[in-house]
Amino acid sequence: MNILVMGSLDTTNEKCAEFLQFFAVEIVSNGHKLLNGNRNEMDKVLAGNMNKLLLEKGLDPHKNIISYVEPGNTPMHDFGSILKSRCTSWGSLASVDLEVPETVQIADVVFVVGGKEGTNCAANWARILNKPLLPISNFDGAAAEIFAQELSQFDRKYSMRIDKSDYEILNQITTDASRIAKDSVALAARIIFSNQVLVIMSYSSDPKLEDAYDSIETICTENKYKCLRVNESNQTERIVPEIFRQMGRSAFIIADISEAKPNVYYELGYAQGLQKDVIITAAKDTELPFDVADFPVIMWDSQKYLKDKLRDKITLLAKKHGRIFTE
Repeated sequence: MNILVMGSLDTTNEKCAEFLQFFAVEIVSNGHKLLNGNRNEMDKVLAGNMNKLLLEKGLDPHKNIISYVEPGNTPMHDFGSILKSRCTSWGSLASVDLEVPETVQIADVVFVVGGKEGTNCAANWARILNKPLLPISNFDGAAAEIFAQELSQFDRKYSMRIDKSDYEILNQITTDASRIAKDSVALAARIIFSNQVLVIMSYSSDPKLEDAYDSIETICTENKYKCLRVNESNQTERIVPEIFRQMGRSAFIIADISEAKPNVYYELGYAQGLQKDVIITAAKDTELPFDVADFPVIMWDSQKYLKDKLRDKITLLAKKHGRIFTE
């Protein structure tokens, strides 16, 4: 995952300096890359912490710390790869030749730590490209204001990815710098790399389908995915909106179409409309409708066969998504 950290902190403050040390530890230990503005002392300290840790692990800082420097600016440090930005107006959104800074373009998630007035402009760059914006409010500054703005728009921007209580971890009251760093980086992983899989299938009590769900759940768990099946028995609200919500949060969908129920095909079509990866399964000899017949379908005649084929498919999807999880 490419993590952009922007803002500014008083690095002479013991708590701020301690946080930047723990933040670097979490980024490196989870295998993420740092995108760095190379504009101020905070950028220098964080990149320096990362550089030290990477060298200790025998990793190449040039591949894991990437800075783009605004034309005319002098780099604050020489850690990692330092590239000249093509964007000539980082500090203004009023440019005729508007171009988003490269660090924002290639970021998977954007953290804001502290910061001043100019940080709001950087946050707007992230909003333009719909990048997840994670302002850590513990150190006040612009990040606290940006957090309030993002929280007010949570339903529109993030509700399909995480719960609101998850996002509010960015606003926790604690002086434990290690906890702030760990919780924040873990949140970034959850908002980018979902570990949830939604299963679409008939609510039939047919033992064969119950066994199929057990097989699906077993293989998902084996690959550290959480398997979810939404039905009336586990919902107090309207079921269809909840299915759609969970579909949006899921890494991919598994749809078993052994029983040709309208709700199954309706939900399958919605998943495809969301451009979600879908694994389709069906019991052998199931008659497939013409608009599904040309999709790859796992036609299973035993639970062993279903598990083996699912294992292959899920392994490929996990690699495709670049999925990284920590316990």
